[in-house]
Amino acid sequence: MRTPKQRHSHEEWEKTVEDVDLQIAQLAIMCHVRLLDPGVIERVLDNDLRLCGDGHESGFEKLRGMLYLHYEVQTRLAEELGPVDAAEVIQRVRQHLLVRIGTQLGTLGTMGAPGGAVQ
Repeated sequence: MRTPKQRHSHEEWEKTVEDVDLQIAQLAIMCHVRLLDPGVIERVLDNDLRLCGDGHESGFEKLRGMLYLHYEVQTRLAEELGPVDAAEVIQRVRQHLLVRIGTQLGTLGTMGAPGGAVQ
């Protein structure tokens, strides 16, 4: 449900966050990038192609762009819903994706903050 000041409902935000994060997960799996391992996200954002499996450079470039989009979406989410509601949306998405993806993205087991995982 939306309040008069909100452009999007919690459900709409949840779908947006999940769509972006699922695409990130799919690209990371395709490129053999274990995003949840410590320091990997920073290396992707720094464009360290050594992380990428051979022949997947264009996928790696898209992965990098999607990570930047991920952080932009989360910033807007927090601005619109506030930090508490934004954290709830992110947690629901995180739990749903972890069931689908398992440990394919690394060993932390959560999608947290930069340095370890996708928020």
